[in-house]
Amino acid sequence: MTVLLERLSAGLGERYQIDWEVSTAPNSVLYSATDTQLRRRVGIRVNTRDSEEGRQWFRREAEALAQLDHPAIRHIYDVGAADGLIWRIGNWMEGEALDEAVNRRPRPIPHVHILARALLGALEHSHNRGIIFRRLLPSSIIVAPSGRGVVTDIRHSSFVLPFIPEDDRALGLAFTSPEVRRGETGDPASDVYSAAAVLYFALTGKEPALEQADLIPPTTLRHTIPQVFDRLLLRALAPDPMARYITAWEMFEDFTSEAGDTASQATFIAPVRLLGDEDVESWEKLLRRALGDDYELLGEIGRGGYGRVYKVRDLHLERIVALKVLAPTLTQHPEAVERFRREAQLAARLRHPHVIDIYDIGGRYGMLWYTMELVEGPNLAQLVEAEGPLPVDRVLKILREALSALAEAHRLGMVHRDIKPENVLIDPNGTVQITDFGLALALRRAGAWGGATSRSGTPQFASPEQLLGERVDQRTDLYSLSALAYYALLGRPPFMGRSVREILARQALDDKPDLRKERPDIDEGLSEVLGRAIRSDPDMRFGTAEEFQQALTAVTRPIPPVGESSWTDLASRFLRRRGPSN
Repeated sequence: MTVLLERLSAGLGERYQIDWEVSTAPNSVLYSATDTQLRRRVGIRVNTRDSEEGRQWFRREAEALAQLDHPAIRHIYDVGAADGLIWRIGNWMEGEALDEAVNRRPRPIPHVHILARALLGALEHSHNRGIIFRRLLPSSIIVAPSGRGVVTDIRHSSFVLPFIPEDDRALGLAFTSPEVRRGETGDPASDVYSAAAVLYFALTGKEPALEQADLIPPTTLRHTIPQVFDRLLLRALAPDPMARYITAWEMFEDFTSEAGDTASQATFIAPVRLLGDEDVESWEKLLRRALGDDYELLGEIGRGGYGRVYKVRDLHLERIVALKVLAPTLTQHPEAVERFRREAQLAARLRHPHVIDIYDIGGRYGMLWYTMELVEGPNLAQLVEAEGPLPVDRVLKILREALSALAEAHRLGMVHRDIKPENVLIDPNGTVQITDFGLALALRRAGAWGGATSRSGTPQFASPEQLLGERVDQRTDLYSLSALAYYALLGRPPFMGRSVREILARQALDDKPDLRKERPDIDEGLSEVLGRAIRSDPDMRFGTAEEFQQALTAVTRPIPPVGESSWTDLASRFLRRRGPSN
């Protein structure tokens, strides 16, 4: 046991038991200890300065901390002195110094969000009590595994200003405002500068440059940082105090207006209010706040009957994903929310190269969303709109890949129920990716016509049994896929009408277009296969995706050499065994 520890133990008496030495600083030592009466762990910091001026500085800092009561500032329980030593006793905090954490790697972005709220809240609390911190150092901020930060000392604050030794004033200049470096007392804007410097360091792992002209924007050093930090930090680090945020609260409000004031762990709650579909500005403002520390909103990708799809940055994993947020009108009832969660869980189990992966589900402020793989490419509706009817070979590739995905989904007992052009995405390699598995079932009571939707507002790709509210199975998906193929080949859905009832009437009569008449490059075998899959009677369609795939393969393979049965003949015999197609 060292001499210091012996002297401290003697001064503390039986009330506190020293457990271990935590860290040593140039002028102090921190110990972990146990309060034997209250049976709690505490932290004891001991002053090691030999001079009376040093002891007065330490005591004055303890008095300043004792005047503050904020969760992001260390609480002081008591001070003591004996045998030339002086110490203070405060709450114990699990974690590590911010500089140690950042030395491993820059902090996770959601943790910096949490730290920003904590620091700015602590500063506002302190300023309201007349105390200016004047300098915040990463070494004097403890961060917990959750990202929560706590200021452990304020030894350069205005409360202790007369006692600060000259040799200590030159430390940590990068985290000190220009006016405080010049020897001024400072004001709340000086603390805004210091807090911004700490956040810059936490995000980038670099100390901010002392001169504004040399300051590199955070996003240049780490491209996954949300753009809001460039604006916030560059303003807060301005050399002129009047160009910064005047108060910590002003910076806090600006930050939370972009990033939200809710931590990542918040859960879905009932809607605060409902938004009309046309209220784009309010919708996105509420969504930004709801996404909080989890995602940065980058832009809208599209919208439909169930809500909107956005391109977002996952701040935890630092990757770009797609986020589908459901319209608040669809999430008013707890049972709908629970049903959606169950279906999303089931859909997340479906892993297939032609199915969009679901990553996560969440919600706040009445908004419910899930995130999924981002496909940088058009959906089939956008593709046909841009290019018109597609070549036969391209449509066959789409069909084969979609059937492969549906076969796997049906094997797991899942029926998509909403196969339509908007839900078939085409990635840059031309590969099909099907999205929204489980969504139609989860929200099937949200509207008429079995929940089937399309961009035009009519269920042009839904089967008759689905539109009539009857029981559906995998054959419903095969019907919709065939309707989608007609759309890709002709540039329009197979059954048109001014109303849903007109569409149903045409479906009942199997009044579908003549593919070969409109597209002479389509052979008879393919026309028969697609015609069979789109029959109004489910029993007359293919029973499984595998059967559909086999028939499609039979009519699209090269014709065998002379003397062998042609694939067209084989396909015709196969179709005859399954029944007539028209």
